[in-house]
Amino acid sequence: MDLQASDRRVQKFLDRHLKSPAWQWEEISDPRGKQGQRRGLKELLNSLFVGMLANCPSLRDVELLSAEMAAKGGQHISQRVPDTTLWDLLSGQRRQRTKKSLSSPSSAESRPMVKRPLMAEEFRKQLRRQLHALWRSKCLQPQHLPCGVVAIDGKGLGALEHDADGAAQKGHRQDGSPYWLARVLRAGLVSAPSVPLLDQLPIGAKTNEMGMFAEFFDAILEGYDSLFEIVTTDAGMTSKANAEHVHAANKGYVMALKENQPELLAEAKRLLRELLRRPPAAETTERYRGKTVHRRLYRSAEIAGYHEWQHLRQVLVVEQDTVDPQGGHQKEQRFFLTNLHVGRLSSAQLLALIRMHWRIENDCFWTLDVQWKEDTLPWCTVGPAVEILGLMRMMAYNLVQLARTRSLRPKGANTKNWHPPAWRSLFRWIQQALCLEIEAPMVPAPA
Repeated sequence: MDLQASDRRVQKFLDRHLKSPAWQWEEISDPRGKQGQRRGLKELLNSLFVGMLANCPSLRDVELLSAEMAAKGGQHISQRVPDTTLWDLLSGQRRQRTKKSLSSPSSAESRPMVKRPLMAEEFRKQLRRQLHALWRSKCLQPQHLPCGVVAIDGKGLGALEHDADGAAQKGHRQDGSPYWLARVLRAGLVSAPSVPLLDQLPIGAKTNEMGMFAEFFDAILEGYDSLFEIVTTDAGMTSKANAEHVHAANKGYVMALKENQPELLAEAKRLLRELLRRPPAAETTERYRGKTVHRRLYRSAEIAGYHEWQHLRQVLVVEQDTVDPQGGHQKEQRFFLTNLHVGRLSSAQLLALIRMHWRIENDCFWTLDVQWKEDTLPWCTVGPAVEILGLMRMMAYNLVQLARTRSLRPKGANTKNWHPPAWRSLFRWIQQALCLEIEAPMVPAPA
């Protein structure tokens, strides 16, 4: 097989990171009893993590991958790991082994493990440790802006047949049958080139994104205070209390404004009528999927302190005009509130910042749903498995995206028109790096 340079680069990248202290799972305590420790916890977690890196669709595929490890992959997974063992670890349960249950984990009876399930909070600490390692290696430097920007948004982890210990929200299908939707808040560093995900917090069954915002923001502040200066949210988290919470922490906010804040929206629209008589503060034009997209930014400080929002300093309006190849026009107007001083960012930077917020959906969430099938193909849905797998998938996304946007970028001057490799190609390279013996190219001897 003719192995390409990309395979060797991916192999070196994985070897360097998986051997580093941040990826040794030292934050995770072993939940198993003495009788369940035939394999080390580190090797089991490595199996799950490597399976996510290689985009395995099921625990059975993770087992098959673990059985095919070459010398490099064998440093992290020394032997085949059964899918039933991984299911036991994730679910916090141990099944009674029967001939039928060996082929169908879901059909087997279960009993509680000797000690306890895995703890999601420990995986949050592990994620934080890995991101601090990337931070120290200067992989998280902001681009196009002088400061870091964190975007917070809600994400669904799929429909379940149980309430996830009270953490999932109940719904009903068209036929009346119930289901439970596991939802979380996630934060992404949208100012960094690879847009890494920083943290995750489940949204309780009796609350919503707005109600969980303050707790989640405090967790991000505790772990990454000096990494960011500005936080962005969609309209579902925009409230006076949440804005005051961010401002009291000496951070800037840019919050989307919609009908859930009617007084502020009415004032913003009144100001827009005057703003439209002037040239825009900044504008951009780009081609996107065959369409031409014009964006114009208008800003006003006249809204400062309005409606007892004492920290509010500006309203931002982005007017978007999309022209299709047939000449049809589609116009949108989006409003945003911010406590940033007028001179902190230029108008062009504010327009770039607003567009950055959508990277958490377009780059992160889209990739997790389309490439990793996060919301449709969960490996395990019992106990805390959904939340823990979500955190591990975030770790895998961060590492693969770093390779895709940084480590595989060709060195030299001819990188202006370079595009990251396709996800399918990258997953194939990862599998080859783990399962094949990739040797360095032969260097001819001097004549």
